[in-house]
Formats: sequence, structure tokens, C-alpha cells
Amino acid sequence: MAKVVESVYGKAMFSAAKEQGKLETVRTQAEEILGVLAENPDYMRILTHPNIEKEEKLSLIDECFSDKADPVIVGTLVTLIDKDHADKIEKTFKTFIDLSLEEEKIGVAEVTSSFELSDEQKKAIEDKLLQTTKYDRMRMNYKVDRKLIGGLVIKLGDMMVDSSISTKLNTLRKSLERNI
Repeated sequence: MAKVVESVYGKAMFSAAKEQGKLETVRTQAEEILGVLAENPDYMRILTHPNIEKEEKLSLIDECFSDKADPVIVGTLVTLIDKDHADKIEKTFKTFIDLSLEEEKIGVAEVTSSFELSDEQKKAIEDKLLQTTKYDRMRMNYKVDRKLIGGLVIKLGDMMVDSSISTKLNTLRKSLERNI
């Protein structure tokens, strides 16, 4: 049921924003709100607390977002609170963001390397991803994991390319163990 709730409301949020021509605006605000919620876990505890009245929660949403956030966002928040799904706010927003990025052909890639990549290396990776995928733009997230020894791990949606030396060594080790 949890997957259904976030999917239904995330898709409804997407449809409303798209219909109103506000995908980018609503996505940007949704990402900002997710950041604020991550930095302020007490806010989510209040919204999900069973002993706090729904009216108080709705008042808090109104006070914090009505003047600042797009009506699509406020409406989604109000609906989730009203339907007792406050615990699904973050996943609903993430579903909306994913749908919005796909619609605008923006890929989100996570690149892990064993060392800090240069700007030229980062540009080459991004260019290669743009050439080999359906995306027009990329959001690149880079991180360093010294355990990889060398090579890269690239995650793009549900696709992963792992050319790390640690994976190759692990594969070789397993192969040798099977043959012994």
C-alpha cells in the first residue's frame, strides 16, 4: 500500500504541475522542501505524530508554505495530511521529482571513483552519458570511495556500470574459488 500512496499522489502532483506548465518551478520547490525537511526532522515528527490534531498540522502547513510554495505543493501537502499520509510526504515528492526529471529528459547519474576526478574527466563522463542515453541534460553527483582501488561505478536510474578494480578482483576471486 505504501508504494501505491506515494505513486498516486506523486503522479497527481506531476499531472497538475505539467498541466499548469510549472514542472520546473514545482520540482525546484519540492527539492528545496525535501532539503528543509531533512535538516528539520522535528517538523516531520510533528506532522506524523498521532496525538497532534489534523487541524494543527494543516495550520502548520498553511503557516509555513501557503505564501512561499506553489499551490500544487501546498495542495499535495494538505491532501496528504488530510488523508493521514503525512509519513509519505518525502516519498511522494521524490516520486514527483523523478517523473519531472524524466519528462524533461534530465538524467541523474551517481559516479563513484577511487580518487577525485578532474573537471576534464567529469566533463568526459557527462558527455559520454549524454551520447549514450536518451537524456538531453545530466545532473552529475560525484563521490570518492578509496575501496574501489581504481575504475568507476556509474549509476543512472536502474542501470549500473561497475568497472572498478575491486569488483574485478572480487569476480576473479570467486572464479578461482569455484575452480579449486
